[in-house]
Amino acid sequence: MLAAAGLNMVATGEYAFFNIEIFTGTSANYKPWHNASDSDERNEIAKKAYEAVLTVTARAPSSDQYKNFSSHVKKIAQEEFGYKYEEESVNPYVAGFFEGVLVYAAALNSTLREGGAITDGHHIVANMWNRTFDSNVVPPWFTGNISIDARGDRKADYSLLDMNPVTGIFESVATYYGESESLEFMGNITWPGGRPPRDQPECGFDNSRCSEAQGPWSIVAGMLALLVVAMAVGSVFIYRHYKLEADLASMTWRVSWEDVEVVEKTKHGKCGSKISIGKISVNTCGSVDSLVDSRQVFIRTGRYKIKGLYQEGVTVAIKKIHKDRVDLARPMLIQLKRMKDLQYEHLVRFIGVCVDNKPYCAVFTEYCPKGSLQDLLENEDVKLDSMFKMSLMHDIVKGMAFLHSSELRTHGNLKSSNCVVDSRFVLKLTDFGLHNLRERVYSQEDYVYWKRKLWTAPEILRNANPPEEGTQKADVYSFAIIVHEIIYRMGPFYVKNEGLSAQLIYGS
Repeated sequence: MLAAAGLNMVATGEYAFFNIEIFTGTSANYKPWHNASDSDERNEIAKKAYEAVLTVTARAPSSDQYKNFSSHVKKIAQEEFGYKYEEESVNPYVAGFFEGVLVYAAALNSTLREGGAITDGHHIVANMWNRTFDSNVVPPWFTGNISIDARGDRKADYSLLDMNPVTGIFESVATYYGESESLEFMGNITWPGGRPPRDQPECGFDNSRCSEAQGPWSIVAGMLALLVVAMAVGSVFIYRHYKLEADLASMTWRVSWEDVEVVEKTKHGKCGSKISIGKISVNTCGSVDSLVDSRQVFIRTGRYKIKGLYQEGVTVAIKKIHKDRVDLARPMLIQLKRMKDLQYEHLVRFIGVCVDNKPYCAVFTEYCPKGSLQDLLENEDVKLDSMFKMSLMHDIVKGMAFLHSSELRTHGNLKSSNCVVDSRFVLKLTDFGLHNLRERVYSQEDYVYWKRKLWTAPEILRNANPPEEGTQKADVYSFAIIVHEIIYRMGPFYVKNEGLSAQLIYGS
């Protein structure tokens, strides 16, 4: 009975399936969704549902012979059986029965010519199978040649019907020719949702393609996991925010001047009497300006006793802040915290700042007893071989690289006097950061005003409003000047046999 049935494929949004439906009409007026006894509203609902239906049926011939055959069938059905056909052409399966009789007659004739009997069913069937009957053997063929394979199945032609979304009529969009085993498309399939359906559900019909974790609970678990991750990230940001606020409020960088012991120096640079004001003792020698004579000058130092850590105190370098008042706004507090957190073997460690009333404002840093690189290079009694010079340059490079990758980003005031050497002859960078506190105003009549510009990059000098923190490129320029100093030991911008002052060099 399958030969007399239409094969429907229902395509949904996820997959496609087939069902068998008897098809007694032709594609010219085939509207299986329409029922004359139903309301227009229910027919529209059915029409919407049939948009997902594809019908596979036997191809209806369109030749004149088939039209003539249909007329004779309608006439016989009306005259002899009282049945009236409503369709324009009779069902192609009726023609199939007629062709079956013709094929049987052709096979019987072949059997008789071969000496067989009319009752020899095996012989007759053998003449049907694995054979093609054309119009030259038994006319009239209106469906084309008839081919039967070795198993006795006819190589039939089939049409694929799809509903026209405008007219609602199922029309042929493709034809399969059994004899040539070829497929020809005559139109486009209108897919519901705009795309072809899946051949099976995403997880398969038995859910074998998906594990249990990929079921509905997996969606819930995934959402919970995303929620946990979002909460964790939010907690980290909240924790970092409150930790920053707590660190700013704690002011671990603050040094009280109540713990200071001061030793005043004499005008000639010799140690004077010792003045005790707390727990920092200052002992300085050699105050004569090195720019005036050749004696070495060291920075003022003191003993700072950090409670709970150093009972005997730690030696620190003290640099006075030349400001009447220090504004502890939030940007300044953040800079002080960054300085306190910054620790590296080639950077001078920041101890803290005293922001009490003037004249007790100062910056406290790690003390390096060997003095600055400038002092070392100007001391003729110190001999430097090439290996030691390379070591000094390498230490500067490592300190600069660490600063440039830190939150400070730049040094901004790099020169040989800001490179100090500790007791182990390890070079460290100092006077970086806190540029607002370190700023000091010099008059153009001071030699220091012109001297400090010798390490400054040209683009900074030409800038009317240069950035106070400098730039990384300007730091590299300053490093190149220091390298020149280390190699020749004749100060910056040394020109052989020409004694140029800093003001002349800057002016040129």
